[in-house]
Amino acid sequence: MANLSEELVLEVTGLAHDGRGVARLKDNTTSQGMVVLISGALPGQQVQARVVRRRKSFLEAMAERELRPIPDAVSPICPHSQLCGGCPLQTLPYSRQLQYKRTLVLDALVRIGGMHHHAVDTLLDPLLPSPALTRYRNKMEFAFGGGSGNALILGLRRRNGLEVMPVPGCALMPPIALAMLEMARHLAADSGFAAYTPPPCRPGSARHNQDSHHTRSCLRKKPSLTGFWRFFILRRGLATDTRTPKWWAICLTSPASHKQRTIVREMGRVLLSTFPQLAAFLHEERASTDTLAIGEQRILTLDTAGCSSPDAAQLLLPLNGHHFLLDATSFFQVNTAAAQSLAQTATHLLSSDSSGHGPSRLLDLYCGVGAPGLLSAESYSQLLGMELNPRAAKLASFNALSLGFHHCHYMAGDVAHLLSHPHFLPWPKATTPARKTDSVTPGEGCRTDVLLDPPRCGLDPQSLTAIQSMKPDRILYISCNPSTLARDAKSLCTTHDLTRVVAVDLFPHTPHVECVSLWTRRPSP
Repeated sequence: MANLSEELVLEVTGLAHDGRGVARLKDNTTSQGMVVLISGALPGQQVQARVVRRRKSFLEAMAERELRPIPDAVSPICPHSQLCGGCPLQTLPYSRQLQYKRTLVLDALVRIGGMHHHAVDTLLDPLLPSPALTRYRNKMEFAFGGGSGNALILGLRRRNGLEVMPVPGCALMPPIALAMLEMARHLAADSGFAAYTPPPCRPGSARHNQDSHHTRSCLRKKPSLTGFWRFFILRRGLATDTRTPKWWAICLTSPASHKQRTIVREMGRVLLSTFPQLAAFLHEERASTDTLAIGEQRILTLDTAGCSSPDAAQLLLPLNGHHFLLDATSFFQVNTAAAQSLAQTATHLLSSDSSGHGPSRLLDLYCGVGAPGLLSAESYSQLLGMELNPRAAKLASFNALSLGFHHCHYMAGDVAHLLSHPHFLPWPKATTPARKTDSVTPGEGCRTDVLLDPPRCGLDPQSLTAIQSMKPDRILYISCNPSTLARDAKSLCTTHDLTRVVAVDLFPHTPHVECVSLWTRRPSP
């Protein structure tokens, strides 16, 4: 058995769900050898790795030296590839990235979901690629790190840690965005305030993915906050008046004094006057002791003239020939081009069954600002959406009306709570002639489909139980995490049959993959 800090020579044969390389340590106690997960290693490499943690059934290690490169390795897209944790797969040929991501989805549904390998393999389509491999993000979160003055850093997390490193050559955003980033760092450094330092995680806790649109923090401690600057977020979209491409900047800080808020306001005005590409500057605060880039209180919104204007936070993003209104902080897929494939897939799968007659309902859970559910709204007589964020739910209602749909209703609140209290589900009256059964709960007297787009942590047990008790005819589950999809699939398999899975690559060079799965209710015996 390998000891901590021991160095091993390993052949990397696979890829784990989090992007770490997979190898096996040959020994005399197991037939196949213990699994080793290696940070900074990719399939095809031979590496010298140092053991950093010993688990019950596997080891964790760090690649120290590459002894044999990937046979068909490609040049990295970014000069920060060795240190930055953002794009660990970038030296793998893109075709192999797609193959490994499909394997990740397949393995998760088999290993965690308990499904038959051949059955899933038959239902799982080839991965849909991203049209762009660089500069593809319309939103990106950059963290502040370090101390005050020239020691202040604004960039991305280093691989396997919370330490922040500058990324002036980042290949995911265009040069103009990186120029805004550097000016924001310079202005923040002049303030004399240091970056926020999160407390260490409690043993056994896990920090949730910061890109999730409904992520809840894993830490709710109450120590005094250390540091002020947290995140600087850039988002690209279309101006609501001219539909021309613009940028929105969001500065996220710890709760601020009057002096600190004045400094942030001045930062915004300087940025707006320097970069005509900026449509608005927002300041939000977060008091929770975590590393999430999600504001808890909006302090300020400045328009192009540097004046306070809440409406300046709104922008448009295209999706399948329509434009959706959203707030600069709203969840929306960050890869605009690849999001079209995801939305087209979801819309096609929802419209694939035309056997239903009469009233039909779509229950759109975790609906955000209404996409992609609204793209299928014309196929249903009624649509009810649920969304935790009140601002997003309000925008979803606006988007429905702007698309000419008057049969769509949206509710703000926790999905699990709403589903567990049926009296909170007043389905609006159908806009087409319908029977009296149109006013009853889902599943009674009309065809009901459910569209799910939950956070990275998947469905909580209460929501999953409530959904299955409704006996929906079909469930379309959009997931950004194959592992939690597979966990939920294990329960869904008791009432529904998996009929198709389509995986879409919205995040090239990373292990992340989106999955769209269609589930059909099993006929009663």
